[in-house]
Amino acid sequence: MASEIYQISLNGLATERARMDAATSNIANANSVSSTPGAVYQVKTVISQQGFANVLNQQAFEIIEQNKVKQLYQPDHPLADIQGMVYQPDVNMVSEMLQLNMATRAYEANVRAFNASKEMNAKAMEIGK
Repeated sequence: MASEIYQISLNGLATERARMDAATSNIANANSVSSTPGAVYQVKTVISQQGFANVLNQQAFEIIEQNKVKQLYQPDHPLADIQGMVYQPDVNMVSEMLQLNMATRAYEANVRAFNASKEMNAKAMEIGK
């Protein structure tokens, strides 16, 4: 039972860490440009696996990369194509900042849950002596 609680907390930590990494990567690459739509940074999204059985697996999340592209008309840009277009990832900064904030809070909650479980197990061991 205790090992399942630890595993759930560890998977929660890993999932929220992946969400933080994806959001920070998306924010960092939001202003990158390319001369072709295919070479644009792939926007990352973390999808959690649902269900108790899935939470006990090694990885409780999946990282999806999406080719969300927006075109900008900038004929003077060195990477502009023949039509004067450059391409950027379509990153919603407000949404990414919100995801980063929520993932940080959830990560902190998982740390508190893990530490509380660890303290309860230590107290149970003391009672058993």
